[in-house]
Amino acid sequence: MKGGTPPPPIPLRRAAFLDAFECLGDKCEDTCCKGWGMQLDPARLSLYQKEAPELLDAVTSGEAEHIMRRDPVTDACVKLEGGWCGIHKSRGTEFLGDACYFYPRITRAFGNDTYMTAALSCPEVVRLALYGEKDPFPWKETVTTRVPVEMKDYKPDALTSEEARAVMEAFLQAAGDGTATPERIMIRLVNAAQSLMTITEKDWPQAVGFLLRIADTKLLPPEGNDTDPYRLVNILVGLIAASKKTNRPRLDEVVERMEKALQIRIDRVALTITSATRTPDAHVGLEKRWGVKAASALAPMLRRWIQAELSMMAFPFAGFGADMRERIAFIAIRFATLRLALMCHMSDDTPPDAGTVVKIVQSLSRFLDHLADPTFSRMAYTEAGWFLESRLRALVGDAG
Repeated sequence: MKGGTPPPPIPLRRAAFLDAFECLGDKCEDTCCKGWGMQLDPARLSLYQKEAPELLDAVTSGEAEHIMRRDPVTDACVKLEGGWCGIHKSRGTEFLGDACYFYPRITRAFGNDTYMTAALSCPEVVRLALYGEKDPFPWKETVTTRVPVEMKDYKPDALTSEEARAVMEAFLQAAGDGTATPERIMIRLVNAAQSLMTITEKDWPQAVGFLLRIADTKLLPPEGNDTDPYRLVNILVGLIAASKKTNRPRLDEVVERMEKALQIRIDRVALTITSATRTPDAHVGLEKRWGVKAASALAPMLRRWIQAELSMMAFPFAGFGADMRERIAFIAIRFATLRLALMCHMSDDTPPDAGTVVKIVQSLSRFLDHLADPTFSRMAYTEAGWFLESRLRALVGDAG
């Protein structure tokens, strides 16, 4: 705290791309200070009460017991001033709650180790992770002076911190295989994760590399359904409708472009699909246009996207889903949704440019990666049959 002894340094392993991260402030195209209930941790609330009582007027309750109050007209934090945080400006980072101080960074504990990565719901993180330095995902050893007040330990009891890191890094390295298509990489990860679930945790560090290497020999034939692409969009719209009402203009634009390209319209109330054409033909046409040119151009970015998701979720130990099998399925379904969105934003056989890709990735991530409860999405994905490997293989576009 101010005037006191500086806090001791805390060892930290941080994703390499975060070295270059800086908040864009008033230049950000989708500020995190708008549309979200940013939580205020108990330590900062106590600090406000003792040293900055005027800040208590900016605190309310809602998505959590204590959150920053939002302007009902702009839906932005009442302390947002010209694209920048007024609390940061007047009081410094010490007075920022953990949610505001760390976002888009994500910090997790694994025993005695602390890891920091970042969420693709931030446009600048998308640019750095998907288009930045050559290898953005290695862990760099550094130190920090602050970690979140509440930080869950994700290390399984059966593994040491080093063993848990070895398992995470095996999946990350496999996702970066430049000789394989992103679609094949995605289904390899699904297969290996399902195989890993059949053995005891203590054997994961020794088995994970082998299971990833032999995944191609164990893949089930793809089992597709002509309605799957349309169902992806329909479920996405359903999830949006079921979530807390807030304006999402960037996401709305992405979804509307997907509907147009697929020649469908989804009723936002009844959640039914209407079309004046044979809808399967529309997706078949998109797949043909995707072809070699677009697929090859976007493959490096999609590999990085998979790595970024694995890193952000600390896979296989955290993320959406009750276990590793569900967690990798959630990532695979989101990969399929992203891939379809990219297809729908092509111009003839020309892939979308980097700016459009950033918009698509970030808007989908801002919504899907921050769902408060995966219950509805799990139910919808189960009904669609997408937790089965053969169905997932077809869904992500790995035709064999």
